[in-house]
Amino acid sequence: MKSLLLLPMLLLGLVFSSCTKEYITQEAVIPNRTIQFDVQASAWQFDSDSKTWYAPIPVPEIDDYANRNSGILVYISSDKVTWEAIPDVFNGSTFVYTYKPGTIYLEVQRADGATIDPPTSTIYTKVVIVESDPI
Repeated sequence: MKSLLLLPMLLLGLVFSSCTKEYITQEAVIPNRTIQFDVQASAWQFDSDSKTWYAPIPVPEIDDYANRNSGILVYISSDKVTWEAIPDVFNGSTFVYTYKPGTIYLEVQRADGATIDPPTSTIYTKVVIVESDPI
């Protein structure tokens, strides 16, 4: 007798159960931006205080907002095929970078701080601006 009552109860449960649709909305995704530069051998300037060669790279895409909120990544290459993330030791030289709105400074020196000659060939540079919203 209990089994006869169980079947109608299950059917009523299916009939009166409700399903709700859930809509998932996605916020607009701001893509990262990648800018490539060729740093010529003639672009390097010497800073006698730090014994460092540096090349200023104008990057107007790094505005005040990007400077405060976005991630700025820099990569270098000698052939535009194999890229290395900075900071890095590349061909025996240590490369680092600093930036402020409008400019990235690519710097090179020896790891021990000794003075070296600036790069004599073109250094291909890729700057990636990773957009981010502040919390």
